Amino acid sequence: MNRPCKIAGLLAALLLTAACEGEMRCQGAGGDGCTPGQDTAVDDLAETSESVEARPDTPDGRPDPAETTDPDAEAPEGDAPADPPEDPAEEEEPPPPPVTYSFVVFGDDQMATGNCTSGVPERLAIPQAILELAPTLLLSTGDLMDHGYDDGAYDSFQTCYAEMLATIPFFPTGGNHDYGSGAVWNYKDYVEEQLFTENPAVWGPTYDTDFDVFYEDDPTDYCTSFSSPCHQDVVPSGVSFKTFFAYRYENAYFLSFEVGTVWWTNTPTTWVEDHLDRARSDPAIRHIFVHLHHPQYSTTMAEVSDSDTDGLDRVREAYEGLFRQYDVTMVFSGHAHVYDRFYVPDDGTPTRSRPPPPSYPNDGNAVHYIVTGGGGGPLPSGCSPAPGEREEYSYDFSQQRGCGYHVTLVEVEGDRLTVSIIGVSGNEDSYTTDVWDTFTIE
Repeated sequence: MNRPCKIAGLLAALLLTAACEGEMRCQGAGGDGCTPGQDTAVDDLAETSESVEARPDTPDGRPDPAETTDPDAEAPEGDAPADPPEDPAEEEEPPPPPVTYSFVVFGDDQMATGNCTSGVPERLAIPQAILELAPTLLLSTGDLMDHGYDDGAYDSFQTCYAEMLATIPFFPTGGNHDYGSGAVWNYKDYVEEQLFTENPAVWGPTYDTDFDVFYEDDPTDYCTSFSSPCHQDVVPSGVSFKTFFAYRYENAYFLSFEVGTVWWTNTPTTWVEDHLDRARSDPAIRHIFVHLHHPQYSTTMAEVSDSDTDGLDRVREAYEGLFRQYDVTMVFSGHAHVYDRFYVPDDGTPTRSRPPPPSYPNDGNAVHYIVTGGGGGPLPSGCSPAPGEREEYSYDFSQQRGCGYHVTLVEVEGDRLTVSIIGVSGNEDSYTTDVWDTFTIE
């Protein structure tokens, strides 16, 4: 009688061989049984095998070769090992969707203290039109008030625009009507309240996380008397009241200047360059926007300044080089109560076009200048369709122009911008809007 071998599937090849050799010795002894020593050896192996969880063998009673293969053995020649399965974690994830938001720019509303319209019903139609556009942010190009020096001037502004200002964070810029005759101190108080009290209340508890606001971050003591100017190597007018500020939101960096007229060019170039450099050093920043009151380009203002002429040249000379150097995307201004748009390449090549192209490259080789001064102040004579055009330096870069009450809407979608100029007519309860001009930058 053959004595069966007790073999477990998980034992090593040595264990299998030793057990079978024991069985062969049993057969050689006459088949009636093993010698005591042989029996003990096989039983020892059997006991060891029972301590391991048994696995089913192949149908012929032999262990599965896969169970006994040496993992370090080389594959037979001609049988290349299979590629390991792809790790799902290493698969490339799709890029996140582009960041999207919008902002509206308007200016020269020149609100009268104690009278919300002063005979111009569009002054109250405009905030209703802005609410309908539902922008993320609201920017000004200055001249919020007609007489910023009046007691309670900015309280009146907040009352007349209460619904809009309670809904959308507002980032102002001062104009000559906000600065002159000592009004700058009223305006400074208003700016500080707007940036650090009103806007956080409107936006909510994440305001300090979602926005970086830089105000009074220039440690220089600038003069505040025009009769005793100083630091004119960096402040063209020689005075500054430090109402300029910068702020960052999502993929954009914004600078609000203190520039009222050519004689109020009060924003230090050192501060401007510091923030432009900071913006361009951050790869997350895709757009830089500047808003100030006085234009650098205009089809209605004189090019050359003198003691009596509020021209374009001095403000342009002060800042345009920095705008080009740091690839500013767009500069918004007011002061002229019209709509004017210019596309100015860094190399100065004329770009005047009628009609203008529908799209422009976002390549950092040119700056877009938009005058958007139709917020409610008196319109110039000959406004329909636009007042006469001066054929001076700005003329060569003009893309489009218009006249009437309006706002500018900028829609951001990642690197792409869509800009629309929207005319507004009527009053608070009954108004109409129409798109005067639209273009993209991509």
